[in-house]
Amino acid sequence: MCLAIPAKIVSIDNQRATVEVGGLTREASVVLLPDAGLGDYVLMHAGFAISLVDEDEALETIRLFEQLAGGSFLGEGPSETGLDGLSPGGTGLDGLSPAE
Repeated sequence: MCLAIPAKIVSIDNQRATVEVGGLTREASVVLLPDAGLGDYVLMHAGFAISLVDEDEALETIRLFEQLAGGSFLGEGPSETGLDGLSPGGTGLDGLSPAE
């Protein structure tokens, strides 16, 4: 199963953007979204912004992830719900897990 995570573009330079979700920032390719701009919310998957999303939808999706993960989506350590890739300490975010 693959997940796309909503993230906000906080800076953009050509086809590379810095995106933020839950205090984590990562580099992302916006090559698939030529109309993406500063402040836009995008769905992130495997280091690529794959879709533009409405801010309300993005924030609601993040809220639902937090609820499913027992509040650990933006907190510390893996959840006990099997969604450990959704937490900053997890491994399933591809382009959004913290650098080691």
